[in-house]
Amino acid sequence: MKKTGLAGLIGIVVLTVLAYAGKTWAFGLHEGLDCLGCHSPHFAKAQKLLKVDNQTFPNPRTGKPVSGVSALCLGCHNLPEYGGAGATPIYSHMTHPINVVPNPKIAMVPPPLLREGTVECVSCHDPHPSNPNWKYLRTATVEGGEVGRFCSVCHPGKVDKNFYGDAFAAAPAQIFTSMNETAGPGAFAANDANLVTSNPTPVYVQPYGDYTNSLDPVWETVPQADWYLEPTMHRVPADLKTVLRAGNKAKLKEKLKAQKEERKMKQKEAPAAPAN
Repeated sequence: MKKTGLAGLIGIVVLTVLAYAGKTWAFGLHEGLDCLGCHSPHFAKAQKLLKVDNQTFPNPRTGKPVSGVSALCLGCHNLPEYGGAGATPIYSHMTHPINVVPNPKIAMVPPPLLREGTVECVSCHDPHPSNPNWKYLRTATVEGGEVGRFCSVCHPGKVDKNFYGDAFAAAPAQIFTSMNETAGPGAFAANDANLVTSNPTPVYVQPYGDYTNSLDPVWETVPQADWYLEPTMHRVPADLKTVLRAGNKAKLKEKLKAQKEERKMKQKEAPAAPAN
């Protein structure tokens, strides 16, 4: 087999770059995960069908565990020893505050970017692959070269907008969202009704057990065993087995009670035996 020389390798790289030169990619790895990297349609650990969650790591700003949508983000983006999956972990004591009500003297956060009045990870990022911006930020930054465009959304008094040109200084910042299926993914002004960054849904996900967070496809790792392919009682995890047994026991008790009541009713309705 003929070996490929250095020139050949360079040629392959150049052709690959040219082939993808016209394609727009989001600046992150969420594409490779696909939808099932974050969501589990049948074995969700948290709301929004998220397959990860992390409500154990303390928020250094409040001393309480991180909660809400940011806890979902930390299910991936924290170290395993702190409840995460170890994927590009952040360190909360060195990170922009989350889970906090913003001080308007410090940040004028557009209301659509708040979650129940607090700043969260999704205030700055839209993590869906339809977001073409660097680091999944909500505002285009010329691939990170002009981050002030993004910072100006909440900190307009601290950014020299003229630095980015007259057009930017005169126009309102455009904020990306993927959460309005009616309008489709796109960037809108802060006061545009199309800027919808969250859609309230019923809280109904009640996961069985606290399974390890993972970024692998749902059918491989959530839950962390293949018991769900053949969910017989001897294969399911011990914590889930306890839940199932407790549930089955309650159902059995109800069933026996119902059968007992049914027998009583039949006895009452049965005609009396003729006297001898």
